[in-house]
Amino acid sequence: MTAIAPIALANNLATDLSKIAELAPQVSIGRGVNGTGALITIRGISSTSTDAGLDQSISISMDGMQLSRGRVISASMFDVAQVEILQGPQALFFGKNSPAGVISVSSADPTDSFEGYVKAGYEFTANERYAEGAISGPLGETLGARLAFRASKMDGWIRNVAVPGPNPFVPAVPLPGAWAPKTPAGDNLAGRLTLSWKPADDFDVRLKVQLDRSRENSNAAYVETFCLPPVTSPMVSGIAVPNGDCRKDRVTAQTALPAQLAVNFPYANGGVPYARSDFALVVLNINKRFGDVTLTSNTGYYNQLLQGAHTSDFSSIASSFNVERERYEIVSQELRLNTEFDGPINFMIGGYLERATRHWFGAPDILHVFNPGANNYTTNMKTTDSVNESISAFAQARWNVVEGLELAGGARITHDAKRTLYVNTSNNLDSAIGRTLRPAGLPLMARYSRDDVSPEVTLTWKPDADNMIYAAYKTGYKSGGLANPVLLSATATESSLTFDHEKVRGFEAGYKAELFNRRLRFDIVAYRYKYSGLQVVAFDPVLLRANIGNAASARTTGITSSIAWLAADGLNINANAGYNRARYLSFPGAQCFTGQTAAQGCVGGFQDLSGKALNRAPELTFSFGADYEFEVAEGWSVNLAGNAYRSSSYNAQTDYAAGGQQEAFWRLNASARIKSPGDQFELALVGRNLNNAYYLVYSFNQPFGGPNQYGGVFNRPREVALEGTYRF
Repeated sequence: MTAIAPIALANNLATDLSKIAELAPQVSIGRGVNGTGALITIRGISSTSTDAGLDQSISISMDGMQLSRGRVISASMFDVAQVEILQGPQALFFGKNSPAGVISVSSADPTDSFEGYVKAGYEFTANERYAEGAISGPLGETLGARLAFRASKMDGWIRNVAVPGPNPFVPAVPLPGAWAPKTPAGDNLAGRLTLSWKPADDFDVRLKVQLDRSRENSNAAYVETFCLPPVTSPMVSGIAVPNGDCRKDRVTAQTALPAQLAVNFPYANGGVPYARSDFALVVLNINKRFGDVTLTSNTGYYNQLLQGAHTSDFSSIASSFNVERERYEIVSQELRLNTEFDGPINFMIGGYLERATRHWFGAPDILHVFNPGANNYTTNMKTTDSVNESISAFAQARWNVVEGLELAGGARITHDAKRTLYVNTSNNLDSAIGRTLRPAGLPLMARYSRDDVSPEVTLTWKPDADNMIYAAYKTGYKSGGLANPVLLSATATESSLTFDHEKVRGFEAGYKAELFNRRLRFDIVAYRYKYSGLQVVAFDPVLLRANIGNAASARTTGITSSIAWLAADGLNINANAGYNRARYLSFPGAQCFTGQTAAQGCVGGFQDLSGKALNRAPELTFSFGADYEFEVAEGWSVNLAGNAYRSSSYNAQTDYAAGGQQEAFWRLNASARIKSPGDQFELALVGRNLNNAYYLVYSFNQPFGGPNQYGGVFNRPREVALEGTYRF
């Protein structure tokens, strides 16, 4: 487990989950374009973002509510108490099963005395302005409250150089060019209210309500296109792309859709790309103690509305345009009973119930053929309505064999049931693609269900209060489900839309210590896990669809270690390292990349990726850093911090095209802070990615592009922010 304290978040400008992930070894988070909207990877295990029917292999726990939908990464991270990143399968302690890990974010709770803070800052590269604050304290003897907020607005860092010009597809309607000078530009506003009530020593209640509103200037705001030799000028649908430069240089050439082609086009915003996200999160936690027994109830509610549009060939000729709208709602309930008897045996038992509903609308416009049935230029309009239910029971027994030696064993039994209703509400029969789709108005109902048992056993030895050694056998599970293709073909069936479950089993062992009067903390973990039925998604740039399948098997083997040393008063030194060998053991049916030949391994449209490394799985990552705080005048102090991170190479594309190859890179962060007596006032200069490293998080074959043309989601470039804080 990697625990990240608030000061580490502040020193690294980690205000969203993608930046937080950079602070842990073998972890990455990137934005997607559509589908689930995120690529969350731990130790090379991930689920890509291109299909909305897919859950993530890594869950996000927000104040105790588990979320397996990637869109939550757009949420602001503010007034955070702690972040914990748990790597490997988590079957027992975080809602439903999670086969690759959990990222747990805990916000700050009400305080016993009245206090608060206000923070404001400016980041120079993206012209980002932000403010954050909180006020906290008691409302009575038993009731406490905390109110926090964050607001931000930025102009972006990817320049859009598309200019107005002729339209090769509809000559009578010229292309308008760029709709904004830079992407991703937008604003975010979020607030959270926490109430805590403790009427008795054996009873407490905590309620958290968070609202988050985000606006950006495209669903594809984070995408940049690029090429590899011999291509030097990009082409889409056989047409040269004006102002397309083929380089990885934070420059894009994407046009808006002409307003004339967006008439009667649902959610198309007049042809101007955009992205909107609104969500509400409510978590109610209740604890009741009966002597040595504690009963915990955790109730969660999550509601998110997503809506957006983008030029889906990512070019300045806009051969295609796509809109999506999704309403996603989750209700979850967990009950847990835990004992703390004086005897050698204790146990934990509980149950978990989750019900999720999703209404999705999608409409692509491919090559701008008029649709007389809908009186617009859509190729197709489609809805899907999904209901997913998961119910599980879990238990763990803990046996204190002798003093300091504990054997714990448990399991989770899960039943998952999913159903989805697909309806093409309109097909453009004047379009060649539209004529290949399932007839409009003819519904298709698909169902999926699965039962699973995930056991785990852990042996822990604590020879004293400062040392701990453990060995564990762990398993994990992620349900299969039903795909959500943008285009529902005439040949689609329940079977063709179904993908199977993902399983993991394996071992890990570790040692944790606090040495030299606890001035030095050290841990090391070795692991070996085998994944069966690993869910993978490959994007087809010709048919504009995501193909979901199950890789036969994969294995991750590695070792991670971290150290934190209080070297002297005020001087902290830290380092971590991770070696991870993540490989497909067998994946003979992988999709070929665009232009792949038989000589390159493509036979019948498929290639064999057995033995290849998993995506976004560098073999070696490490970081080291320090922070030093010292007094400069009576009560005034200065804090200096720095961190260096190194990643070895990896491939970021599911079909293993050469464009997905990312070479090794460094990333450097640093900060300087001056604090007044009592830390009441603080002025900080914070730098992130100071060496301006630019690396791929995710790549794909450019839609309607030729071989060696790609789209990619990259990291944010250098950030330098000036920030002031007032505490009271």
